[in-house]
Amino acid sequence: MNKRVLVVGALGICGRAAVKELDQRGFEVVGLSRRLPDFESPARYVSLDLTDLVQCKKTMEALGSFSHIVYTANFEKPSGVVSAWTDKEHVQVNLSMLCNLIDSALPHSRDLEGIVVLQGTKAYGSAAGPIKIPGKETDPRALAPNFYYPQEDYVRELQKGKSWTWTVLRPQFICGHSLASSLNGLTPVGVYAAISRELDMPLRFPGGEPRVSEATDSRLLAKAIHWAMTTPKCGNEIFNIVNGDCFTWPALWPRIAKHFNMELGHIAPASLVTIMADKAPVWDRIVEKHNLKPYKLEQLVPTWQFCNRLFGYGSRPNYTSISGIKSRKFGFLEFQDSEEMWLEWLQELQTDRILPSYS
Repeated sequence: MNKRVLVVGALGICGRAAVKELDQRGFEVVGLSRRLPDFESPARYVSLDLTDLVQCKKTMEALGSFSHIVYTANFEKPSGVVSAWTDKEHVQVNLSMLCNLIDSALPHSRDLEGIVVLQGTKAYGSAAGPIKIPGKETDPRALAPNFYYPQEDYVRELQKGKSWTWTVLRPQFICGHSLASSLNGLTPVGVYAAISRELDMPLRFPGGEPRVSEATDSRLLAKAIHWAMTTPKCGNEIFNIVNGDCFTWPALWPRIAKHFNMELGHIAPASLVTIMADKAPVWDRIVEKHNLKPYKLEQLVPTWQFCNRLFGYGSRPNYTSISGIKSRKFGFLEFQDSEEMWLEWLQELQTDRILPSYS
């Protein structure tokens, strides 16, 4: 049977990396997303609004059978990317999206082998406050509302008595390239640095108290997705996926300043939502001066709320360390240096003419 995989949320940080990895691995890849890509890809992309059940049924009937489904789609409320994480509407919309897709796909995929579903540290209660360190796959659920739980329950119940299996992957903060993603921390860092440089300012860290952070490179996560799809013992299991090390922003910030050929400034806590609110004209100037792809600031960074949380602005240190031991015991031995990851991705955005280069 031809291995044909459906990647849902294919233009997001996770989905975009998964499409590239699986295509390189020889799968026939179909990507679903609200938008169509503005870049070349050997994969087939199809536009679909997952909140529309009627359209989901029509689309999945037309697409036919898949051996695997990789679900990375995510709904975020633009007005409250962080504050809405425990909101009932946020939970319900995300659950409906998954149900609409899977209910529409299964009747046409009778040879389905597996479904991979992406979660994250909110599965350990990080949206509501500090979590047990390190978070492990066997930890009990948190009390706060969380869309991961009903999604997981739905897939678990649906799988009973079936030949296909499910696998849940839980990465930390994911670093990778995606346009117009509310949960993208990479592009905002580069945009913030470029705007600071354009205004002849040093690179000041705008976050809060130092904290130990973990991350997951989207390229490493894509490898984990392939591993989960093709390793039978991963069936009906949950795995944390992390780079394998940790970093702190004060240690990383000088390397980012050097990468952009900038002076390193002092730590200056500030809300990026506030200080970047009037910077669209500055970004337009940067785009013209450096002949960048003509994206507007709001296209690259729809909201700065997530960056405030990522940097720890206005909040006490809320560590979200999770253990990657189980995935290693099951055979996934990939790793990534987190500081090098940041510099590699910033360089890729410069090469792709998303960010200016100052070499």
